[in-house]
Amino acid sequence: MIDRYKYIEIDKIWLDENKLLLWQKTELAVLKARAHLGDGISREEYERINQSLKENPANIKWWKAKDEEIHHDLNAFIQERIRFIPKELQKHFHQGMTSYDTEEPAFAKMVKDSIEIVERYYFELEKVLEEMAMKYRYTIMNGRTHGQEAEMQSFGKRCLTWLQDLRISFENLKKSKENLRFSKLSGAIGNYGGITPAIEVEALEFLDFKPQYGVTQIMPRELYAPIAQGLSQLVATINKIALTIRLGARSGRPINQEPFTKKQTGSSAMPHKKNTISTEQMEGMCRMAKAYAMAIMENIQTWEERAIEQSCVERVFWPDLFHVTTRVLKVMKRVLEGLVVYPNNMLQEIHESRGCYASSHAKEILKRLGFDFNEAYRIVQLAAFNAFESSREEELPKSFDEADKLITMDIDVFYKKPVSIREMISKGKLKISLQLSATKEEVQKWNNKLLEVFRNPKNLELWKNIFLPSYLLRNESTLYSRILGII
Repeated sequence: MIDRYKYIEIDKIWLDENKLLLWQKTELAVLKARAHLGDGISREEYERINQSLKENPANIKWWKAKDEEIHHDLNAFIQERIRFIPKELQKHFHQGMTSYDTEEPAFAKMVKDSIEIVERYYFELEKVLEEMAMKYRYTIMNGRTHGQEAEMQSFGKRCLTWLQDLRISFENLKKSKENLRFSKLSGAIGNYGGITPAIEVEALEFLDFKPQYGVTQIMPRELYAPIAQGLSQLVATINKIALTIRLGARSGRPINQEPFTKKQTGSSAMPHKKNTISTEQMEGMCRMAKAYAMAIMENIQTWEERAIEQSCVERVFWPDLFHVTTRVLKVMKRVLEGLVVYPNNMLQEIHESRGCYASSHAKEILKRLGFDFNEAYRIVQLAAFNAFESSREEELPKSFDEADKLITMDIDVFYKKPVSIREMISKGKLKISLQLSATKEEVQKWNNKLLEVFRNPKNLELWKNIFLPSYLLRNESTLYSRILGII
């Protein structure tokens, strides 16, 4: 990973120094198990080897030079380590083992340690969303489906949705992490040609693993692929949140914007811009995570008992996948903590929706008041179309001179206070629309019936209530109760 996107906590786990230390730990665990079970080495001999290696840390430069010479990093590691073991005890080191007996437990430990860092940043992000959900519990906005304004919701509810999506993805990752309980020390083709099953059990227990039976020379990558997929899914969920933020930050009347520092610049050409660079970056990171996870899944395939295709992929893509996951968690936390929210713009969007945020409830109320399904639907639909149809003919400018005049005219000439379907329906003011099939006679019939229904004060009061947040959002309390445990 390039330095721009690298995180030191992840980097330390995957550095050669840590890898060789974990390889050594595996080798020593096997020697300790042999000594404990009386298998060819005494406890005193094990302690001498252990002490010698601990007093002489691996020389990375020496190891790399040897690897360059023999083209086998594990054998280079063995030769580097036995330099410091008394000659009469060197025969015990790596006895009966194959390369991936040494490497598999170390690899699983690096993946496990990296997931723990991801978990820490996940919980920080989860806490931010919980706090946002409470802060914006009564901040009303229009939800959108298919990019169109739909029903009213609170911004707090949107934050709860983000929170639950994240929890789903995180739970998938946690489940896949259970696969890291297992490892192997069962030899070149997995049938204990050099180490007994008893030694494997004992040594893996020292390393906090259990044996995976029925393996080949390597662990089945079916165990690791779900972890990569879990990380990729977590990144994809964060990108989904980022996309919603980007959509809400579009010019005109933004409802939210990324934090923008006092010395930050947007476009190099247009000084007014507040480009959504952080949330846009989440899309790129998501593409990378998907690619890494796909390549790691391809590692499931191997020739018979062993080939080496998976090695280069794992050396590069596992640490990079963790760098990407860590980055998106940290960046999204920063974005949400500093998110600029515009409640007034949210409210103005609701006003300009002309009451259509309550259209489904309006339809249901009309059915309760005696209209059949088709009538209720068509009346609300017609009112909505009427509300957005211009009352003046819109002409296109025929020259830049005309365009200049338009841009300098008072905006009130073009815009007036929006008419809501609430009044249009309750006062029987429907008009025919060229966009719909209702005839003049049908519209007049509906208007007469509406006037009759809403002469009843109780009906009118019921009607007005369905346009209020206290009515429309009354059941959001269930979400707060179920998700946050708050009444």
